[in-house]
Amino acid sequence: MKDETFSAYLTELGSKDGVSGGGSAAAYIGAMSASLVRMVADIQKDKKTYAEKKDELNSLLNEAERIREAFEELAKADAVAFEPVLDAYKLSKGTQEEKKARQEAVEAALKGAVEPPRLMLEEGQNLIQVLKELTAFRMKGTIVNDLMVATLFMGSVLETAVLNVTINTKLMKDKELKEQLEKEAERRLAHGKLELTKLSESIRYFLEHNEWPELLTEEE
Repeated sequence: MKDETFSAYLTELGSKDGVSGGGSAAAYIGAMSASLVRMVADIQKDKKTYAEKKDELNSLLNEAERIREAFEELAKADAVAFEPVLDAYKLSKGTQEEKKARQEAVEAALKGAVEPPRLMLEEGQNLIQVLKELTAFRMKGTIVNDLMVATLFMGSVLETAVLNVTINTKLMKDKELKEQLEKEAERRLAHGKLELTKLSESIRYFLEHNEWPELLTEEE
């Protein structure tokens, strides 16, 4: 580690006074997954074996880096996303007008709080696509293990993101929006888990047999 930034975050995460929680932790795991993917692409792009694919690998590298940065921003956003909800619940509800204003403030805050985990699902899908394209290169060596770790990480990220979507939607009074957000989250989770299962099976096969299975995960 070049500095104590990550250590400071872990200290904050473990503190009862900290604002960070499972959502921000999952986002940082997503960022680590993206960093592993970037590393693999970076190493492979300079190998003679992939000389003709260097532009493609550079493109995957850049996308992985963009996703990592996105996850880092989402970690920060998630850490403070619920504060407006708590503030809204503290508003006065003495009169009918105040009750209405309070409820509108709560709904608006909940819509804001659901955005970080919703976007984590979106970026998670983007990283899964990069993983699929890297796996299709049928690379060799221990570096394939890093792709497996990135794949395992992403499963946890997706599961956590859905939990954090529903923890907010269950408080919403807007039933239509609540149903829309929950269905979108479950759809992304189901699709992501299916793709990750295919990826992990292919990668695990290579790690066990030192050769790739005949059928790799591909776009259907």
